[in-house]
Amino acid sequence: MSDDQNKKRVWDPYIPEPFLSKVAQQRESPQITRNSALLVIDLYNLVFEGGNRSLHEDGLLDRFPATCGEKAYQAIQPTNQLIGLFRDNGLPIFFSTKDFEQSQKDGNATLRPRKIAKAEDYQIFPEIDFRPTDNLVKKLRASIFFNTGLNDHLANLNVESLFIAGESTSGCIRASVVDAFSLGYQVCLVEDCVFDQNPVSHAVNLYDMQHKYGQVTELSELEADL
Repeated sequence: MSDDQNKKRVWDPYIPEPFLSKVAQQRESPQITRNSALLVIDLYNLVFEGGNRSLHEDGLLDRFPATCGEKAYQAIQPTNQLIGLFRDNGLPIFFSTKDFEQSQKDGNATLRPRKIAKAEDYQIFPEIDFRPTDNLVKKLRASIFFNTGLNDHLANLNVESLFIAGESTSGCIRASVVDAFSLGYQVCLVEDCVFDQNPVSHAVNLYDMQHKYGQVTELSELEADL
């Protein structure tokens, strides 16, 4: 086995053999090209509520059921680095958030418990490098592709590969990755830049996506072939 295949992965404690060895053999080094785009999924205020704190603190999830606590804050710096990499090279960046107005009529993307929200809860968190000139996709369901017109926009830009950041790994990230793969894109999840409330869900879903739909890589491993 190569050094890359021996490298410890976040899912290692949860996946038995022979599955662990099999997925290690699927490892590649994705490259950012002129036909790449970045999707930054659902990094809105609600996810950062309650501050940079452990979700194990008593009552935190009761008061802020959508927060990802310290996991969300740990992802800010690498996510901004990834955004900067695409921005500096003039490559397309798409942010997503909830279509708040439509959701008041048609419901939410998931059935998980939530508090009564307001429109500002779904504005992109100020510490994320989102700019008014960036593309903002408003979505009603988990996938960034569902009834949003994103696929047509990407086709017009001749995009062939997608790099994914945001949250949550087991929810909107996974739904978007499955749809992207189904639509024929090469998909790469940047591990430093995706997160979930539940660390087990995060790890196991990253394993599944590496095994079935794309590559899971660290920011430091990305190469730009421009």
